[in-house]
Amino acid sequence: MNKVLTDKALMMEEIRRLVSEGRTATITVRGNSMNPFLVDRRDKMTLGGFEDSDIRRGCVVLFKDSTGDYMIHRVVRREGDDLTVKGDGNSKKIEKARVQDVIAVMHNIERKGCIYTPESRTWRVYSFTWMLLSPVRRILLGLWRSIFL
Repeated sequence: MNKVLTDKALMMEEIRRLVSEGRTATITVRGNSMNPFLVDRRDKMTLGGFEDSDIRRGCVVLFKDSTGDYMIHRVVRREGDDLTVKGDGNSKKIEKARVQDVIAVMHNIERKGCIYTPESRTWRVYSFTWMLLSPVRRILLGLWRSIFL
């Protein structure tokens, strides 16, 4: 059964419940923090369960931060249970989280009618290249936004 939830906190807790039951949840991407790879109101993301070893550099996670806000960002560093996460659309801002703050991980995305998994060659090339370009990301994001937003 498909549910349509508009309250963000309620929706995220519903995702937590589904994941704890071994299920997945598909959401429409909202916001620009993961541009240019995940676009607001265009792309869909399927979130699901994970093993501890799945939380590693490059993976996209749904987590609850220390202020109680829910975010979907990419892990840029893991040191033990401490995570440094950053939205692809952020040139400088980073967040801190802990593994226990992670609610779900991205299992796949639907982007322009194509489905990509984190293991797919295309997604891995996107992710690796974008993380590698972090020093010039601000310039690239500005250019992308001026063209597409």
